[in-house]
Amino acid sequence: DREGVLVDVGTKSEGTIRPGELARDSSLTAEEVVSVGEKIRVYVIQADSSDGGPILSKKRADFENAWERVEKAFQTGEVLKAMVTDRVKGGLVVDLGIRGFVPASHVGSGKLKNLEKFVGQSITIKVIEVDRERRKVVLSNRQAAEEERGKQREETLASLAEGQMREGVVRRITDYGAFVDLGGVDGLLHISEMSWTRINHPTEVVSVGQKIQVMVLKLNLKEGRVSLGLRQILPDPWEDIKRI
Repeated sequence: DREGVLVDVGTKSEGTIRPGELARDSSLTAEEVVSVGEKIRVYVIQADSSDGGPILSKKRADFENAWERVEKAFQTGEVLKAMVTDRVKGGLVVDLGIRGFVPASHVGSGKLKNLEKFVGQSITIKVIEVDRERRKVVLSNRQAAEEERGKQREETLASLAEGQMREGVVRRITDYGAFVDLGGVDGLLHISEMSWTRINHPTEVVSVGQKIQVMVLKLNLKEGRVSLGLRQILPDPWEDIKRI
């Protein structure tokens, strides 16, 4: 009710969570935070009150739970997800139930300048430093992304085969071709395999960030080489000439 939430904690009298101790967001009603019959963790503020029952806090229990989760993730190397709440000097602030800091050098590739675009977004992170006494949590989005890309690479390599049609994203363009990300694995789409007609530069056919369908022409996994083709999946103009 308006006075708070009654919780059975196994004592003679039910414990009370006052409205201000329900959640960090004080604008939430009791019904928005908990429901009758739900099991929750609580922090005992006072074992006995004038009303006879213990005074409890869900907000403080959530805070302790958040610290336990972060410390466990630090020990196990688990990748977490968190919402970016602010852009501050030197990096980003994320919400893990506690405040976490991601240095700019650990966001994306570590060389990004426009970090404001991450505010309001959920990002993957790894805990690289934690100090509960000083309330300090340092995180890395770059390490989490590298780990995810490594797993994705293994999955992609295991499923790649010559003659396959794959969707990829153009990551980089050179004078002799384009490098296409197939999912953690970059393949080379040579300029000679882009079109049935002669082109002067790869930018005439593809652009960075473009999603394209390609064919896997050759695989050399020992050397990490993947050769791709685009013209193989395009209509062959010579076939049209033959029909004419």
